[in-house]
Amino acid sequence: MILHKPYFLIIIIFLAVNVYAQTPEGFCEQYENQHDTIQNLDKKIQFCHKLISKVDPECKIKLYLHLGQFYGLKRKIDSSLYSYDQAIKLGKSLKTEELLSLAYVYKAYKIAYNYNNSKNEEVIILLEEARKILSKDSMNKAWSQYYGTYSKIAEENIQLQKSLKYLDSAIIVNKRMKDTNRLSTSYHNRGVGFLNLSDYESASQDLIQSIKLANDRDKPNLSQIASSYYVLGACYIQGGEQYETAKKYIKKGIAISKKIGNDYLTLLNYSLLSESYQNLKENEEALNAADSSLFLARKLDDKIEIAQAMRDKGRVYLDNLKDLDKAEKHFLESYEITMSSNNYDDTHIYPSLQGLIDVYLQKEDYSKAKKYLQDFEDVTNNLGSLSHQKEMHKAHSEYYEKVGQSTKALEHFKKYNVIKDSISNSEMKTEIADLEKKYDTKSKELDIVKLTKEKEEQQLVVQKAKAQQNLYLLAACFLLLLLGIGAWAFRKLRKQQKELTSTNQVKNRLFSIIAHDLRGMIIPFQRSGKILKHHIDKGNHEKTIELSQALEQNSESLSNMLDNLLNWSLEQMNGYKMNLENLSIKEELSKIILGYEQQATYKKTKIELEYQNDFNIKFDRGAFHVIFRNLIGNALKYTEGGNIRIKFTSKNDMFLCSVIDTGVGMSKDQLENLFTLEEKKSTVGTQGEKGTGLGLNLVYRFVKMYKGTIQVSSEKRIGTRFDLSMPITISLTKEDGAISKPLSA
Repeated sequence: MILHKPYFLIIIIFLAVNVYAQTPEGFCEQYENQHDTIQNLDKKIQFCHKLISKVDPECKIKLYLHLGQFYGLKRKIDSSLYSYDQAIKLGKSLKTEELLSLAYVYKAYKIAYNYNNSKNEEVIILLEEARKILSKDSMNKAWSQYYGTYSKIAEENIQLQKSLKYLDSAIIVNKRMKDTNRLSTSYHNRGVGFLNLSDYESASQDLIQSIKLANDRDKPNLSQIASSYYVLGACYIQGGEQYETAKKYIKKGIAISKKIGNDYLTLLNYSLLSESYQNLKENEEALNAADSSLFLARKLDDKIEIAQAMRDKGRVYLDNLKDLDKAEKHFLESYEITMSSNNYDDTHIYPSLQGLIDVYLQKEDYSKAKKYLQDFEDVTNNLGSLSHQKEMHKAHSEYYEKVGQSTKALEHFKKYNVIKDSISNSEMKTEIADLEKKYDTKSKELDIVKLTKEKEEQQLVVQKAKAQQNLYLLAACFLLLLLGIGAWAFRKLRKQQKELTSTNQVKNRLFSIIAHDLRGMIIPFQRSGKILKHHIDKGNHEKTIELSQALEQNSESLSNMLDNLLNWSLEQMNGYKMNLENLSIKEELSKIILGYEQQATYKKTKIELEYQNDFNIKFDRGAFHVIFRNLIGNALKYTEGGNIRIKFTSKNDMFLCSVIDTGVGMSKDQLENLFTLEEKKSTVGTQGEKGTGLGLNLVYRFVKMYKGTIQVSSEKRIGTRFDLSMPITISLTKEDGAISKPLSA
């Protein structure tokens, strides 16, 4: 017990220094301090799960609320709703009204956002529960999300002006509470509302204000910034066809959403980027962006976004490449996928119908165009957006012109131009451009302020670090005094422990070698037994006698090999020793090949030994057999109906040997980790033989121990080649293992 006192004292001291950090309050403070510094969503989720069992119950509610938000951004809706349910459950038990009201409104918003009008009843119930709490406190943070959820319900019911009024209320609440984070979200949502109303100037103003507020924090809200860049890009496309400017903001959105690991936001930006490239006639880039969006949509199993990616590609084929068949295929597939989805709405149906009508008008298939025109008009009227109405009148005008109804064609053409002029005037474009310049200037000013603030924070961190360093220095001096008392006893104990560990490692490795080689040698007997039983059952006595003689011969070979292996292993139990002998290469390799003769016959594989002159090498016999038993056995395991050649020669006092097979070969990934055991996956031979990778790991260790090299090359379905190079004679020193060398596990 005396030997352990210094360690006990060390533990007590460090526990005393860090005791606060190990309490539930300390873990909660750790989360509050660090979660904003993590930008990647997957890492945020991992961090929450890591701490959720360690914090106090009230902090646990906060973690569940954050998990609900993070899972929502990852489009894992079930996990998001489960997290909110856990927060509600805990909030009810603890009677923490502010957090409980937040849980109610967050869950309500998530349902309203992802299920459209299908679960409005459940949403209203949750909002009513929240209202009971909110009516007691005008400064409750949940008010913002409460109004935001009602805004979403109004938006789904195509009550766009009503939706904006709710968002106005959310902005007023957030300004009153000086909650810049939620205020940024409210400006973003109102920007989306203005975009739906085709008021691009107001939309751009709100989106730029949202980005400014999200940036103007100690830790910028990157998710909010990426979302606003996406919608801002849509404003420049729809409001003024400024595709180059749109590209700039969309690419910023992609870079940020990738950084934070938000696949859904990344695919939305890629979809919008494809539209920009398509309008700029950059067709290859447009298709690549659409494919990136499609890949992420399939990864998320999101039918609505899969359909959107199909439409993006269809639009490139239709408008730019004039490949009407491919365009029709993509638009039809998009339409069918959308209709098969459980949560589609008119905004998702509209572009598919528009694409199909455009295709059939260009194909002059007017009956099919007419089939979709009425649906297109109904959907447009439901949406209530000027930009949608503009495109609907354009489609009708083209249809009526092509079928010879010029009066109706002219009527729709006039309506198209009136709407176009109202939403695309030069004055508005100039104002949007001015807003962009103001934002860029403000952004640079914010960068300067932020850099200055970061410098001040770094100086404080340095000062704090110096104070901690002095504290730790004093503690270290005290510990050194204590450690000096037990140093001698510790060194003695460590030496004994090291010797014991080394011995155990040797034993473990030797047992592994024995088990590995025995398994390889026993396979022919298992197969011979099955074949012998088959011929006995069939009454083939001649074959039975022939196989019995072969079994007898192989059993003698196995017995000799086992004796040699066990004797060699017993000699190594106290530490691996290099017992060098003059070995005949031909003689030793012939013995090893003989042990695999029956297995080679069974697999119809020929093993050949090729050499010009036999010569001797100074080597440990056991190690030599371990190396070549594994190389030949490994080649035979993956070769059937082929050849295995063992070639050896000498050059410049080096023993050169190659083991070449015509087996199944290996891939590049397999070759990279061939000689290691880390994360090694089991492989199977041509007859179901198991391979663990231990054999080749042993070969590598022994070759390196004897100052040799081993190289491997392989191609799938062609074969594999191992090339060894080792000194014919080796001069041993104590460090090399003339006395003993641990054979580490």
